[in-house]
Amino acid sequence: MSSKKINWGVLGCAGIAEKHVIPALLQADNAVLYGIASRSDSERLHRFAEKFRPLHTYTSYEALLSDPAIDAVYIPLPNSLHAEWVKKAAAAKKHVLCEKPLGVNAEEVRSMQAACDANGILLMEAFAYRHSPLTRTIETLIQSGQIGDLRLIEAYFCYNLQDLDNVRLKSDLKGGATYDVGCYNIDLIAHLMGSLPDAVQVSAFIGPDSQVDESCLATLTFPGSVDAISYCSFRTEARNECTIIGSEGILSVNPAFNFQGTSKIKLTTKGQPDTVIVDCPNNYTLEIEQFGRCITDGEKPLVNHESSHLTAQIMDRILHQIYQ
Repeated sequence: MSSKKINWGVLGCAGIAEKHVIPALLQADNAVLYGIASRSDSERLHRFAEKFRPLHTYTSYEALLSDPAIDAVYIPLPNSLHAEWVKKAAAAKKHVLCEKPLGVNAEEVRSMQAACDANGILLMEAFAYRHSPLTRTIETLIQSGQIGDLRLIEAYFCYNLQDLDNVRLKSDLKGGATYDVGCYNIDLIAHLMGSLPDAVQVSAFIGPDSQVDESCLATLTFPGSVDAISYCSFRTEARNECTIIGSEGILSVNPAFNFQGTSKIKLTTKGQPDTVIVDCPNNYTLEIEQFGRCITDGEKPLVNHESSHLTAQIMDRILHQIYQ
């Protein structure tokens, strides 16, 4: 394993970067917070600089990308800007960790990957939960056959968003509950199933002021008569869980996404209850470290292009029904 540390640049002073990813980066064994960029010499940039102490700050995204010392960039910008800045980072020969959803549709995802491939750099979608031992344990329990053949996957990710000026409620920035948290549900379902669904049915609430989906219920039917349910919302009490029902058992986990600490998976097989204990480190730190190893050691990205493209294709079908 290489001892080289990756010099990271962060494009933008977003909330997810401040709350989760930059603190995780500072804890990573193989990462250096080399720089943070804003669109201008903003008060927010000064606050980030004082709080996180990067080696450098930049008053434009272009300035950060032009710094040859930076190896990789993290992009937490609004969804509508992902494709533009991933491609600009690729042209600058920077490896890219881009927030979910990677693109606003499958065509964008393909074009972003093509740009990165053409420039010989790595691209990974930032589904940090996929790096957690919790997700790995769910996979292992299913693959072990303990719950039998899959019959139903239910995934819920909801919270009450009351900030009416939040970018997640801006239609021009590709906001909406499906892009923001529904993508977690769909990514987990796609990851466990590994295929496109045969059928998708959707019911959604479009905010009269926001004009984005503020809640969405999607029902998917996969080959082998496996059903899946995704519910996401900005309009309910917080909920973050999944339940997986098989022919011989049930497993459920709450919370299912981005949990840190000691998690308990409730497992029932043939009527007998059990609990599986999983110690979950910070999955954002695991994500940063894994991407660093991909750069230095040639490790394969845990969230690969095929996975991102599959999730994007399913998202396309859901979003088409919402906004048709």
